Amino acid sequence: MGSRMKNLVWAAVVAVLLAVGGIGLAGALQGVDLGAAARGSAAGPTAAPSAPPGSGAATSAPAAPAPTASPARSLSRFDPSASAAENLGLFTRTLEGAARSASSSSVDAATLTGALAAAGFAPSAMQRSADQTSANLQAPVLTVSVRVGGDCLMGQFVRSDASISTEVAAPVAQGTCLIGRQPKA
Repeated sequence: MGSRMKNLVWAAVVAVLLAVGGIGLAGALQGVDLGAAARGSAAGPTAAPSAPPGSGAATSAPAAPAPTASPARSLSRFDPSASAAENLGLFTRTLEGAARSASSSSVDAATLTGALAAAGFAPSAMQRSADQTSANLQAPVLTVSVRVGGDCLMGQFVRSDASISTEVAAPVAQGTCLIGRQPKA
């Protein structure tokens, strides 16, 4: 795919993220290597800009994010003494169960955070995106996070295919996991 096409794809991804609301420009651009687009073919024909962490944004790049290593033990409840990586499996299973519990059009951020709270994650450590866009439309992607120590467990639910993606990420400069206003978890 040519450099111009990549720039158009990224512009569309950023526009969708901004339209969803609750993500702000800094969050939409977090992790995007804008220098790669400027370098063009100098980066090589197979190089593609990285997707914003946890964005769930679909791109035409064939490479998928590297999966996080599975912890040696499988937790059945949140363990505050364990690392974010050790709690990631439980976080992922909990969100997947919540997403399967209802039709994709009826899943909202409260469904996801409620399931996380039932699994022992502290509601005071959670953030979530808005259920509706600024245009009062149903958000196509819902993002939830839980702060665990110095890391963030990030999860996204994509309505179009009812998929869940999760990762461990560093908090943003403000010390929170998400940027922008979030409804109370």
